[in-house]
Amino acid sequence: MIMKTYIPFFILCILISCSTPYQKKISLEQALSFAGENRIELEKVFEHYKNDSLKLKAAEYLITNMPLHFSRVEYYLSPEGKQYIPDIACFPDKEAVKKHCDSLRNKGYTIMGNNIYDSKTLKSDFLIRNIDLAFQVREKPWAKDIPFEDFCRYILPYRTQVEPVSNMRREFMEKYLPLIDSGKVNNAFDACKIINSQLMKELVYKDTGSPLYPTVESTYHSGRGSCEDLCNLATLLMRAVGIPVAVQLTTWTKMDLAHSWGVVLHDGKFYNFSPVYGQPDTYREKLETTGYLKPAKVYRLLFDPEFKETDVKDDGYITNLKSPLLRDVTKEEGYQVLDICIETDKPVSSSIKQIYLCTYNDYDWKPLAIGNRQGSTCRIKDIVGNNIFIIAEASNTQYLHYITAPFILKKDGSIHKLIPQKEFSQSFTFDKRKNKLNQKHTLHYWDTNKNGFISLKEKSSTDTTQTYNQIPKNALLWFTIPERIVNQRVFYIENDSIKY
Repeated sequence: MIMKTYIPFFILCILISCSTPYQKKISLEQALSFAGENRIELEKVFEHYKNDSLKLKAAEYLITNMPLHFSRVEYYLSPEGKQYIPDIACFPDKEAVKKHCDSLRNKGYTIMGNNIYDSKTLKSDFLIRNIDLAFQVREKPWAKDIPFEDFCRYILPYRTQVEPVSNMRREFMEKYLPLIDSGKVNNAFDACKIINSQLMKELVYKDTGSPLYPTVESTYHSGRGSCEDLCNLATLLMRAVGIPVAVQLTTWTKMDLAHSWGVVLHDGKFYNFSPVYGQPDTYREKLETTGYLKPAKVYRLLFDPEFKETDVKDDGYITNLKSPLLRDVTKEEGYQVLDICIETDKPVSSSIKQIYLCTYNDYDWKPLAIGNRQGSTCRIKDIVGNNIFIIAEASNTQYLHYITAPFILKKDGSIHKLIPQKEFSQSFTFDKRKNKLNQKHTLHYWDTNKNGFISLKEKSSTDTTQTYNQIPKNALLWFTIPERIVNQRVFYIENDSIKY
């Protein structure tokens, strides 16, 4: 995911570096130059719409922003050099898909991937068809009053993230438009509810078993996928019927992995929904009130970039958080946000540098937000509290080193650092995982001197519990089994209770 987002950003930086130093967006001429030999195809679109000023503006919007976008195409390559992509819709479940993929590897197949850039490959007929279909649904009652700028951003685009470009816009229109027409709705919110209600019947959040990045077609025909896959499908489908939607995402702080969901624009405000878990009138409340679902940071995916003005020199570290196609909307979403101001616990240089707020997720500290450090003071804006974090700086383009101890950002904005007090120990009895009782369980604490987890020896163990009596007070803890599974979360002990 990091590389998928970073590559077009890198190319964009090259494009802009060839122009004025203060330019904050890519120009149409730069986009056409970037297209290379495909420029003639893009210019055909302008020629086609030379007598239609509004569609011409729509074409300029798409083509100007295309250099940032690409398809991630992944496939198996046979020993004979033939490409092959399993059709997951032909398999009954993920186990069957995994078995098939294992057999391919045993036969010498390897996974290959290419980034196919939109500017260099999309043809005029595809773009013209996409624009014409988008303008057809613009006449619908729920879409006709949407401002043109919002139409361009949230209905017109032909892609969501880095999924291979899909040709299903017309098919989606023909199948799903009658559902809204029959509902006689006149606003995007109600139109979204009708379509999402249908998608909640057709789709299921489930691992496909395939290691390949899916196409919209494969997700649609199989009816299953990750939250990212389902959001890619739902976004393109809703845009095809004239509903202004976008994708939002977060990295979990109280669970492993990340999450994507949709938002629909209605009367100038965005409403959260999930194509599997909830409607736009209920899903935001679910995220807010379910403790482990409440995001610490929320980003919205854009088609056109927003460049952040900063006086801090980029450190070269590769992360999707630097993409101009991500907008921080945590505060806009209405979450109670806090600004972090914390001193480092490790020696640092006196220069101003980028820093990364990280959460422990899937066996590593994952960047969640970017801030800056001046001297020994670190500052990061608009973070939701009641979470455990650590702050890091870049060692190089791929690795971070930690400059603070882990800390708790409390709801009131206060900060408590989890620096283990090894001279003071405490006892605690932990419940083993009920479905993993036969595996060895181990308690670890985060050693702030070694910047890593150190295992502790248990005092005693039963079939269902494990007791320790040498746990350093005020330590970040981690209770694990050898098997790599999700949601082995870090925690601390407060008032004889586990706190996440």
